[in-house]
Amino acid sequence: MKVTYSTNAWSPVMAHCAAANNVNGAYYMCPGSDEEAIAGIAAAGYDSIEMFDGNLLAYEGREDALRELLGKYGVELRAVYAACNFIYDEILPEEMYRLKKAAQFASRFGATQIALGGGATRYDGIKESDYAKLAEGLDRACEVADSLNMTASFHPHMGSLVESPEQLDKVMAKTRIKLCPDCGHVKLGGGDPLTVTKKYADRILYFHLKDVTKDGMFCPLGEGTIDFVPIIETLKSRGGEVLWAVECDGWSGDASEGAKITAEYLKNLL
Repeated sequence: MKVTYSTNAWSPVMAHCAAANNVNGAYYMCPGSDEEAIAGIAAAGYDSIEMFDGNLLAYEGREDALRELLGKYGVELRAVYAACNFIYDEILPEEMYRLKKAAQFASRFGATQIALGGGATRYDGIKESDYAKLAEGLDRACEVADSLNMTASFHPHMGSLVESPEQLDKVMAKTRIKLCPDCGHVKLGGGDPLTVTKKYADRILYFHLKDVTKDGMFCPLGEGTIDFVPIIETLKSRGGEVLWAVECDGWSGDASEGAKITAEYLKNLL
């Protein structure tokens, strides 16, 4: 099945230990077994994976180990996911260094997508100027992606500067970046995933499919509250290629079983 599945479902989502002291080391990490995740994804029938930047860069200096893993289970690396602050002028070069390092490494393995989540929130509240600063950083991220023949997409995320549809609109109006909607985060931010998809259909090349329960917990597709049929049909009718990816982090069930449940749900839709 030509769908990407994120390895972040197999263990808790954390920050790299370097993040506390170094902005240029503020990577996302999952401390679990990459092989267990890749094996579970392959067994469920997906053709590619998305990895956090920190998990990916753990293979620096031992690239063959990752190539062997991908080859062993017959999957490709499709995307790398990274967080962004992008509102603090002084540290923006550090963040761009971190992003470029991860993107360059991912491109060596054939990855074509960079998903960027967030936008920082200040301790004393959001400033309107933060949206312009985030947009400027996202445009610089596009330049990094362009230089590597990759596509950068922005991912709204709970706990960040862009949670609600109104906040998303403020940023997207100021940047040329593509949009990677995450249905679960959009819904938890007070939005309707279908409405957001329709509004930004012409800017969507990479899409995160994520379901969420009535209690606000992420879960396998089809077991939550989101109807994915009209969302998928909207982008199919638009025409052009869309790369679909699934995230199921934070689910309390068995990750490999969750991947199979989602694969069964998607097989007649994609």
